[in-house]
Amino acid sequence: MSLDALINKALCEYNMLNGKNKIIVALSGGADSICLVHYLKTHETQLGITVCAAHLNHCIRGEEAQRDYLFVKSFCEKYGIELYYTKKEIPKLARQRKIGEEQCGREERYKFFDSLVTDVHTAVATAHTSSDNAETVLFNIIRGCGVDGLCGIPPVRGSIIRPLIFCSRKMIEEYCSDNNLSFVTDSTNLKSDYTRNKIRLNVLPLLKEINPEADEAVNRLSLLAEKETRHLKKECRKVLNGCKTDKGLDIAVLKSCDDYLLSAVLKTAVQEYFDITPEKKHIDLIVNEVRAGSGAAELRKDRIVRCRNGILVFDNRINNESYDSNKAFEISNIQLGSTYRYKEKYYTFSEKKIDFTIYERKVYKKLLNDRISCDIIAGDVLFRNRRSGDYFKPFGRNCTKSVKKLFTELKIPSERRNDILMLAQGSEVLWIEGIGISEKAAVRSINDMFFTIEAGEEKNA
Repeated sequence: MSLDALINKALCEYNMLNGKNKIIVALSGGADSICLVHYLKTHETQLGITVCAAHLNHCIRGEEAQRDYLFVKSFCEKYGIELYYTKKEIPKLARQRKIGEEQCGREERYKFFDSLVTDVHTAVATAHTSSDNAETVLFNIIRGCGVDGLCGIPPVRGSIIRPLIFCSRKMIEEYCSDNNLSFVTDSTNLKSDYTRNKIRLNVLPLLKEINPEADEAVNRLSLLAEKETRHLKKECRKVLNGCKTDKGLDIAVLKSCDDYLLSAVLKTAVQEYFDITPEKKHIDLIVNEVRAGSGAAELRKDRIVRCRNGILVFDNRINNESYDSNKAFEISNIQLGSTYRYKEKYYTFSEKKIDFTIYERKVYKKLLNDRISCDIIAGDVLFRNRRSGDYFKPFGRNCTKSVKKLFTELKIPSERRNDILMLAQGSEVLWIEGIGISEKAAVRSINDMFFTIEAGEEKNA
């Protein structure tokens, strides 16, 4: 397949654009990112997007890093591309955090990218390729990964998309040559100082002596693992939805799972309740705890999983953020047209219908993002404040986050978090006050009935 066909395959198969009309390309100045930004800019009208770029100076390579920035700046000026730029002293930050420069640089890059995504219509496109994916899978294998590590680089992760994920480095270099595109080369990519470089420069060439298509073979393995992992996640979600209670997870339901599925379910639960990725030894402890129906597993001093009266309880003591039942607020059997009071505010559920055809496409997409589909109102939907284990899939973001993690990312003060109201079906949150709707609650047709929740400080009786 051609590069054009492979990019279109990635965009369609993973629904990468999905309501996005602003794409910010992570532009280092290398061949991969130059290829990506040029392709997207060339197809801007066809794809219905506006292309921008972002560049982070890591301050690792001195004058060479400044050269890269000036090259990127000049490229963007030539093609009329808005550029976001920042500089971070990665060597200094890495020493302060006592981590490697490679890890620190990655953390700062994605922190920078996240800061640029200001709404659900914006995505950041990184230029990871199938060659990068093969190297990542080998890197994960060497570290001792599970099946999820074989998945390699996800084509979509939250607001990050990777349109080149099916394209090889060779194809990208040919694209740059065919389109007379110059690019810069990071000198550190030619040294074996970093583990990934050793794999690229030494390991893969040796594997290709055995099989000339070794990287393609690794990518086939990665694709199979990704499909199996996706299926496993769906099964985990079914189990979690079937065993969640207000206090934790029903141990009787968990015991019905075989060890493989139970381990996966518990890993997902720990990630949602605690916002951490547990080690295998911790999951093994919790599995034994569930099988015995008693005990406690300390993941960290502030995060404990314990059995209590047939319930697996997730005790999260960090920042005093454990759920306080004394602050509980809950309204069931919600009626459209009604008004409810919580503390000093009144919340009115107003049913509406607007003919959005009078608006421009980009305008009504934003309007739809603030509307809640009438189809979600049912007896099991609650108007309430947060609970432990709540999770949220933001409309148009193609990701799932725990509510706690979302509040942390949005820097909402801990003392305000229990007072933010939401609509929820079990632990799945459908709408959050001041934040917006979930994928499930979104209005799908421009002429559908919807409702809004309007808050006011005072209202006449």
